[in-house]
Amino acid sequence: YPFSAIVGQDEMKRALLLAAIDPSIGGILVFGERGTGKSTAVRAMAGLLPPMRGIAGCRYNCDPANPGQYCD
Repeated sequence: YPFSAIVGQDEMKRALLLAAIDPSIGGILVFGERGTGKSTAVRAMAGLLPPMRGIAGCRYNCDPANPGQYCD
């Protein structure tokens, strides 16, 4: 489902966009009543992001180009 087709939920969409633009925000918590499109919006936003490089098997998708920031 395309992100641009989601109607309403303006605050949630803005928060998702801001988190994608500025990773230093640290993420967002999406909550609300059942059936309000939370999962649909998050999946649609994920479809807009570029592919991530990560170490195979790493739970946190550590960037192989940054060995100093690997998780334990």
